[in-house]
Amino acid sequence: MNEDDQNRVAALLASMPPPDVPGDFVSRVNARIDESEGWFGVADFRVWTLRLAPLAAGLGLIAMLWPGAASTTSSVSTVAPAADFSPASPADWQQDVSADALLAAALTRADNGR
Repeated sequence: MNEDDQNRVAALLASMPPPDVPGDFVSRVNARIDESEGWFGVADFRVWTLRLAPLAAGLGLIAMLWPGAASTTSSVSTVAPAADFSPASPADWQQDVSADALLAAALTRADNGR
């Protein structure tokens, strides 16, 4: 379809009288759309996101404030003393390391680098 054809179609459409539409046409179309939506409306993630966001925020707040939730002790691993910690060892990063051990390792590395 070239530009002349498009211009003729546009002129034809412009010359036609407006269609006769009943007054309740829009409400009938909207009702049919709502009927056809069916169970798909239940799966609309936007509705669920807005409804569940306050619940998720509340549960997160409870989890953060729950007594004992942020326990610093672990029964599986022990805190490594400063002499046993090496920043180059991947295994040492998988255990709990005290702040003193990290500081000692950093100072030892700085002293060895000079």
